[in-house]
Amino acid sequence: MNPAPETPDWEHLVSTALIGTTRRSVATVAGMPARDEDAEALLDLAALDTIRRQAGYTAHAATPIAPDAPDPRPRVGDAAARLLDLVLSSHPDLLPEWLELAARSGRGVPYERLPDLLDRAYRAAVLRPAVAAAAGPRGAWLAGLNPVWSFVTAEPLAGDTFDEETWKAGGPEERRRTLLALRAQDPTAAGTLLAEAWPGESKAEVRQALLDALEPHLGPDDEPLLETALDDRGAGVRGRALALLSRLPDSAHAHRLRDHLRRRLRVDRDTSWVFEVDTPEASETGLFRDLALAVPTETKESPRERRERVQVLIVHTPLDVWTERLDTDPAGVLALAAAHPETRDALVDAVCLRGDADWSRAVLDDPEIGLAAVAGDDADGRGRQRLRVLFAPLPAAERCDRVLALLEGITYPEALGRLLLAIDAPWTSGLSEGVARWTARTTERRRVRGHRLLYETIAAHMPPEHLALLPEQAPYEKEADIYFRLRETLRLRQDMHKEL
Repeated sequence: MNPAPETPDWEHLVSTALIGTTRRSVATVAGMPARDEDAEALLDLAALDTIRRQAGYTAHAATPIAPDAPDPRPRVGDAAARLLDLVLSSHPDLLPEWLELAARSGRGVPYERLPDLLDRAYRAAVLRPAVAAAAGPRGAWLAGLNPVWSFVTAEPLAGDTFDEETWKAGGPEERRRTLLALRAQDPTAAGTLLAEAWPGESKAEVRQALLDALEPHLGPDDEPLLETALDDRGAGVRGRALALLSRLPDSAHAHRLRDHLRRRLRVDRDTSWVFEVDTPEASETGLFRDLALAVPTETKESPRERRERVQVLIVHTPLDVWTERLDTDPAGVLALAAAHPETRDALVDAVCLRGDADWSRAVLDDPEIGLAAVAGDDADGRGRQRLRVLFAPLPAAERCDRVLALLEGITYPEALGRLLLAIDAPWTSGLSEGVARWTARTTERRRVRGHRLLYETIAAHMPPEHLALLPEQAPYEKEADIYFRLRETLRLRQDMHKEL
């Protein structure tokens, strides 16, 4: 890029005017219009200099900016772009769905919308993977011009390939991204590469981030490095290694935890199946290592600390120890654990960690802590938070059927809204019909606040083609504004699915 044509400085222009253009010639500046009279040319230069000074212009020579790499994807159509503008201005909660639909269609975001999207992703990290995918090469190019958007370059994309030079000399985020690309192509090679580089990684946060790259395609070949990471000086690294090892039920680590729990699980079959888990002692350094815990240094520990140690052991030990030692199925284990609330609570955490469908069903069917109890109006918040994780291993249709079976017994809209949020999967037509019937009925006690949560959930998660199932008019006058927004949002989502 060439510098802008230079003009004489202001003092020179003023002195030329005072002396007169007949005694001093007026400089010729490229790009300025030709004038017959020098006085007119002088006035042009004075006007140009004035405008530049007001704009803050300084003479400089700029290095040309390299263009971005080509993006083979076509841009979305004008109608879809207008819908994006509407989403950005008044329905930002629908942005993830718009981006997902655009990605599924194989089309890119209009380039002029990218700065707005990048700013939003900077403020909301949950949007970053989708925005990075939508932005493509242009997003990475823009990140080079604005460091605030540099997160885009760290997000792995479907077309990434491993680059050895980046792995050797790139920054932490670039190295993680190229390692993830190799992981997708050759999991074993990626694990070997990380194991070789592991001793030279000095920062704990970098080691922890690189361990994250093992999560996709996690397998037995990754066990040696994870065992090494259990001895890491960084607590976060040890905790991440433990979380990954917990997903390898046939590893040596898992078998050691089974042995630890078997030795501590005392079962008395003669007195109504009483059982108890003994607390690990501070002298058992091997157990503390396997649980990624620091060995206690205090001579006297509080009862709470000792209970927490037992819970960590229960949460991370494979669940088959319980069915084996208590000689029953998952539902039977939970029934026997009813007399030990803290142990049962830790067992539910273990179920959430493992993602086992049979154990999830056992928890959801439990009369005291299961889905029916959590769906109640006075359910505790922690049980509700676990629902999404417990639902996750189940087929989407089963999740919908379980919620549908409880609809008639739900009184308050808040409870139904939270229950529907936990499904986290496409609704069946049967569930949509049931929710529409529930919404249409009137009750003596209605709270707009609770209906706002319910209506927002319906608007975001009901398949938009099911809009016709809902009543045309608000069932209750006081909630008319939020009900009409529900219908407006579903119509917008219908248009998004049509255009994308």
